[in-house]
Amino acid sequence: MKITHVIRGEDWISSTPKHVLLYEAFGWERPIYAHTSLLRNPDKSKLSKRKNPVWASYYLKEGFLPEAMLNYLALMGWSHPKQKEIFTLEEFIKVFDLKDLQAVGPAFDVVKLEWMNGEYIRQMKAEELASKLDVFYAEKLPRDILDKTIPLVQERIKKLSDYKPLTEFVFARPDKYQVDVKSQKKLIGKIAESLESIQEWKAEEIGRVMQELALSENVKNSEFFMILRVAITGKKISPPLNESMELLGKDEVIERIKAI
Repeated sequence: MKITHVIRGEDWISSTPKHVLLYEAFGWERPIYAHTSLLRNPDKSKLSKRKNPVWASYYLKEGFLPEAMLNYLALMGWSHPKQKEIFTLEEFIKVFDLKDLQAVGPAFDVVKLEWMNGEYIRQMKAEELASKLDVFYAEKLPRDILDKTIPLVQERIKKLSDYKPLTEFVFARPDKYQVDVKSQKKLIGKIAESLESIQEWKAEEIGRVMQELALSENVKNSEFFMILRVAITGKKISPPLNESMELLGKDEVIERIKAI
């Protein structure tokens, strides 16, 4: 088959002499054999298809980018000569040499993989990320909303699958709230009044008016904006609040608050 190199896991070492003898018996030119250390979990246990998701389709469905996966896997048992962690496949091909493979079993750490995937997402142009999100989600997301929300979340998401949980409040009003904001009816009412008074519906102006209200009501900023965030998004964690309110529009924001 004109195969020049056979590169496989170290669990094949014991059978290699048999393969060598077979090549010699048939009078074939023997390929170069190389064996790599087996991937392990962070706790040093063996990575196993019976216990771990080890198929590419799983990671694609989780929102990992193919180029990030290749980059991360390249570092399993090998390191870049310049100690770089982020590099392209083309660069990897240029600098890779079998002699640089390491004997120590590398740990496949999903947390590190998520970090690397996030780095790739942050380096993308907004248009490219919008296209990838459009392909990732089966239901077609409105492109205008994608374009408006990506600047708010691009620095925060590590996987494509992180996008929808962070932005779902933009697509639909929340029907559940992570904090009981209904008990804050009086404060909620004053928030609605203050927001109605805003003439220029911009993030900076929204933030200024809300800061003044929190101060006049003697409510800690952290508590005040947590209540406001939950009233708007349903969650304690969301994209930047003032920018999100600007995106939703004045009427929608006030209607959400009055519906509490």
